[in-house]
Amino acid sequence: EKKAKLVAEKTGHNYALYAYEGHPEATHVIVVMGSGAVTCSETAEYLIKERGLKVGVVKVRLFNPWDNQRFLAAVPETAHRICVLDRTKEPGSQGEPLLTQVASTLHVAAKHSVVVIGGRYGLGSKEFTPNMVVSIFENLMQETPKARFTVGINDDVTHLSLPVGGWLDVLPTGTTECMFYGLGSDGTVGANKSAVKLIAMNTDLYAQAYFEYDAKKSGGVTISHLRFGPQPIHAPYNVRSADYLAIHKESYAQQYDVTRYLKKGGVCVINCTWQESELADRLPAKMRSDLAKKGAKLYLIDATKIGVKAGLGKRINMIMQSVFFKLSGVMPFEAAIELLKGSIKKMYGKKGDKVVQMNIDGVNMSCEGIVECKIPASWADAAGDAGAPKVDAPKWLSKAADFAHAIQQPCNNLDGNDLPVSTFEPGGRVPLGTSQFEKRGIAINVPRVDMDLCTQCNKCSLICPHAAVRPFLMSQKELDAAPGDFKAGSRAAIGGGVLDNYQYRIQVSPLDCTGCELCVRICPADALKLEPAGKAIAAEKANWDYAVTLPDRGDEVDKTTIKGSQFQKPYLEFSGACEGCGETPHVKLMTQLFGERLVIANATGCSSIWGASNPSFPYTVNAKGEGPAWANSLFEDNAEFGFGMRRAFQQRRDFLALQVEETLKDQSVKLSDKLQKLLQQYLVMRKENQHDLLLPRGRSIYHQIMEKLEPL
Repeated sequence: EKKAKLVAEKTGHNYALYAYEGHPEATHVIVVMGSGAVTCSETAEYLIKERGLKVGVVKVRLFNPWDNQRFLAAVPETAHRICVLDRTKEPGSQGEPLLTQVASTLHVAAKHSVVVIGGRYGLGSKEFTPNMVVSIFENLMQETPKARFTVGINDDVTHLSLPVGGWLDVLPTGTTECMFYGLGSDGTVGANKSAVKLIAMNTDLYAQAYFEYDAKKSGGVTISHLRFGPQPIHAPYNVRSADYLAIHKESYAQQYDVTRYLKKGGVCVINCTWQESELADRLPAKMRSDLAKKGAKLYLIDATKIGVKAGLGKRINMIMQSVFFKLSGVMPFEAAIELLKGSIKKMYGKKGDKVVQMNIDGVNMSCEGIVECKIPASWADAAGDAGAPKVDAPKWLSKAADFAHAIQQPCNNLDGNDLPVSTFEPGGRVPLGTSQFEKRGIAINVPRVDMDLCTQCNKCSLICPHAAVRPFLMSQKELDAAPGDFKAGSRAAIGGGVLDNYQYRIQVSPLDCTGCELCVRICPADALKLEPAGKAIAAEKANWDYAVTLPDRGDEVDKTTIKGSQFQKPYLEFSGACEGCGETPHVKLMTQLFGERLVIANATGCSSIWGASNPSFPYTVNAKGEGPAWANSLFEDNAEFGFGMRRAFQQRRDFLALQVEETLKDQSVKLSDKLQKLLQQYLVMRKENQHDLLLPRGRSIYHQIMEKLEPL
């Protein structure tokens, strides 16, 4: 308490150990810890002013050690019902920690007439919003309230979740809310951070900012939540009623339901290459309907074109920031632009005058490119879009395909929080190989191959970080069944041996490519050239879809060469790594050489993020279900638990060799001469610590033995 008094003297903020906020004669009280207490108190204040309810909130700042007397002193004497909220779940207990502490305190104090119930909120990083607080108070006021509940999830298994009503705006009058959908690495987040500082430090407005990132590193979606207003803002939850909505990548308008959080009369800006006449065909029906029904203002700008003209490339952050100041009305535009140019000089000054001037040129050109679009009244009646089709996949990938349809697609469409509990498998088990169903299409430019120049070296495939460029071998019969463009772009395979029996083609997956250009740079014959992604997708998608149905012929080729290694199936594909990543080509090659029997002990870092970010898993399996076994331990050194795995495998292999020796000595065991010879060769290789698994299957002792042994 002494420290709290010092803080109060310095800052004016009073942090009591148990602080009460609300009606002085409250009958219904919430007890809560953490940031959820802010949302509860703001909502309680709203309910008192607008609905005349006698409600309140006790904010707990000291849990253990617990002080019974101070807690009881904070609770109004008039309170006869208390709801205790915990942001944790303790299976098997009578209740969560804070609930049991409060219930025990009231019992010791002989306050048996006070009804105490408990609920869980915010689990799994779920949002905790004012309308959820209202549902908690409504439950507390029921004649028979639900004694144990959850809020914020759709619990259709234990049926403990409370129904949550429509959005409730409890922000101070005059608050402006903004949302920005950006592409990881396009500078949107950095520019918004600068804008918040710029506005907060140079105006009388209060500011708040929060930034959402997915796990796709650069190239993933980012969502910036900004608030500005004349009064202090206490809202530890995302923007759900935006006055200003900016979509910095055109595909987001088609991929996500971006307008669901747009306020009536709000402003919507889309960075795109579209013309106004194309919007009816380009924008989803749901988006067109929302724009019309909400009376929104719609603007288009081709910021990428302006960025290229100014020399900024894909860095559109300052251009879109200028558009924000122009259209949002948060502060006078002329003053904002001067401040923005000043921040550019400060931010990029060390990089030289040229970089500074390019950004200023981008700012100057930005407003000229803004196009205001009329929203036809007929858009309000736009028919709904069809749901996502079920993913088509071979039988051995059916589990992954079902997972992709039920969980991955909604999550990637930013609808994952709406999934009910029953959707998920108990224990958190997930199938491998789900990244192949994403098809993010994030590249601006995609390579296409001129097969007349191609030397068939396979270096483009070797260096591709996302396994989006691959060589394929096909028989003449398979080539005859291929799409016309695929057939026209194939050539006779060169290299001699088994390759003489096949046709060859380098195929790019345009929807999985990230546009890093590494394949273009490494090609010794300049056979790859970049072209706009839209054009490449239209030309190559069908070709890729056919190519991946071809049989895997890696077993017929020597995998110990660069060329031969790339005919092997990559067991790491389409990860969420950054474009041009330097890690994934090495790991991908490792899976091509050893993937069927590879065990990975992963350290926590980039490789654990692109290697296993729910709901997309890039490690995959072959038609037999064989593939890498992957594990990551957040609290243990990977070399340590990896060494434990290695010792376990060594022990099992030594025991296997002992069993083989005993079997060969046992005359009662009948073995064919060929199997007996293979097992003898195996023992020799084991003792000499050798293996031949890199050889084609027909020449590998290990593979020949495995083919003769029946699986358990």
